[in-house]
Amino acid sequence: MLSSRVQLLQRSVQSFQLALFRRSVLAPLGMAALIGTTGSLWLTEALIMPKAASAYTARLDLYLTHEQGEDYDSFLRRAEMAARAGAQRSFDQDLLITEVTINVVAESDGLSVTVLTLKVDRRQWQQHPETNYWATYYSSARLWLSPSAAELAQ
Repeated sequence: MLSSRVQLLQRSVQSFQLALFRRSVLAPLGMAALIGTTGSLWLTEALIMPKAASAYTARLDLYLTHEQGEDYDSFLRRAEMAARAGAQRSFDQDLLITEVTINVVAESDGLSVTVLTLKVDRRQWQQHPETNYWATYYSSARLWLSPSAAELAQ
């Protein structure tokens, strides 16, 4: 009778130890298998359909000094060349840039006035890399940069 109780107790202890073993060894293995499966599913998704690359707009403000006695048309050509160089440099330096916005600001005798804004995306620029094609010109800049406006500002 006593030996049957001891055997029953031994079986109970063995089943308890087996349950502990299952929880301590097999549960983490199951968790590892779950994580491994999830990781492989994520990797498969990333290979089949990679995430879209981040793209952004480069913004640049260029300040040019309007020289005393410089006529507006020659200044405007200088502003266009600066904007063109800025756009090309921006696209060349960073492949993720999809669009460039450049403001060319003239400074003259304490006045600052926006002369042109160049806004162009990479595809457009590759097809036609000319400032005057994509730029917005501000006609009021001619008035502000004229000799009479400089006299008024002083």
